[in-house]
Amino acid sequence: MGALRNILPIECYCSEKQMSAIVKDVTRHLYDSDRLSLSDFDDMIGNVRVCIEFEVYLDKVELKSVAVLDSDWDEFYEDTAVLTSRLNSIVKDYNKGQRELVSQSQDIFGDRMSEMY
Repeated sequence: MGALRNILPIECYCSEKQMSAIVKDVTRHLYDSDRLSLSDFDDMIGNVRVCIEFEVYLDKVELKSVAVLDSDWDEFYEDTAVLTSRLNSIVKDYNKGQRELVSQSQDIFGDRMSEMY
């Protein structure tokens, strides 16, 4: 069975360069913040407003909502879909990295405890 193809191309308001800048800014916000006090992202990037709500559970971060808006607060649905798709993989990698850090710290703590006794 062949792969499905889009008949109509997705036409986004943001250029690829602008979308990459948005992803970079949101990624920086995510990695520069403490997971337990992660704030939402709401900023003008170029000529669009990017609003992202994060939800933090016990040991992972999830995207609660993502929106790319124009100056009248109308949503660009295609841009929102593209940004959500790209951020899902960023958040997945972030959570994986956090789990690995916790695992490594537990191993180090266990090694130190075994050396003490």
